[in-house]
Amino acid sequence: MVEIELAFGVPEDIIPVVKEKFKNEKENNLRVTLPNPRHPPYYAAGDPRATPNKITFQGKEYWVWRVTPGMK
Repeated sequence: MVEIELAFGVPEDIIPVVKEKFKNEKENNLRVTLPNPRHPPYYAAGDPRATPNKITFQGKEYWVWRVTPGMK
């Protein structure tokens, strides 16, 4: 299972929704942010992780980014 990281201002109730929508994700962790974050994850142009997936939860839009997990 991948880790889900929430940015400031994102409610914890969104975690089950993100897990359900991205249940097939095995390679990257997920970061959920508000739309248009000030400091988005940086990836080179053309990298598929550079574009967030947009989801709606309780009438508000959130962006889900795929991020590379760190070394453990």
